[in-house]
Amino acid sequence: MRIAVVSDIHSNEDALDAVIREIDRQRVDRVLHLGDLVGYNAEPEKCIRWAREHTAAGVMGNHDAVVTGKASGEFFHAPALLAARWSAEHISPESLAYLSALPESHRFSEEILLVHGAPSDPDRYLFLLEEAEEEVDMLSKGSPPRVVFFGHTHVPVAYIRKKDGSTVSAPLEGLRIEEGETAMLNPGSVGQPRDRNPHSSFLIFETGSGEASWTRVPYDVKSCQQKVRAAGLPGFFAARLANGT
Repeated sequence: MRIAVVSDIHSNEDALDAVIREIDRQRVDRVLHLGDLVGYNAEPEKCIRWAREHTAAGVMGNHDAVVTGKASGEFFHAPALLAARWSAEHISPESLAYLSALPESHRFSEEILLVHGAPSDPDRYLFLLEEAEEEVDMLSKGSPPRVVFFGHTHVPVAYIRKKDGSTVSAPLEGLRIEEGETAMLNPGSVGQPRDRNPHSSFLIFETGSGEASWTRVPYDVKSCQQKVRAAGLPGFFAARLANGT
């Protein structure tokens, strides 16, 4: 099966539309999402509706949790909390119900686990190899998946637990998950990249071969910026899209 994995769309329909076109071009069998459909940008309803209609499975992100009332947002900075509350006021009852029903983690298949932040904690950021290693250690106590897909950091990355027990950072080109290995893969962000590359990011995973590949897609940043400003959302969110921070 050829699977596209997207994360952190954050109400950016312009970015999502560009990614959808590329996903269609690459002829995938399923699309999975890792949460944070909402927040920051100005088109939450359209992004949720797409996820409802076109993804095979997904999980709840921390911004989704605040919008649904399942989290207070007490650790959000003020602009992010404002945007989450704005999103809550601009989605349909059907979309709110969809967000509310998303799980914190989802075992899509025996070999694939979906989370937003980390398997141990949906709010945990995995920026470091050592942090990923701790998560794989905990997974190894049970029946570990072949691949954990995680988001939250908005930065594409790959960590691999090798057959010899070592955990390494892996390159994002030519990556293949071998039998007996466990991988933690972050597709990066569709709607608000933070690796100093403003192009949207997602990945494709081939379940048979274990191959993973990342794709960067340019989109109409100015269009999204205009919508953010027109909605009265903090201008900071519009500005950062231009340089991927």
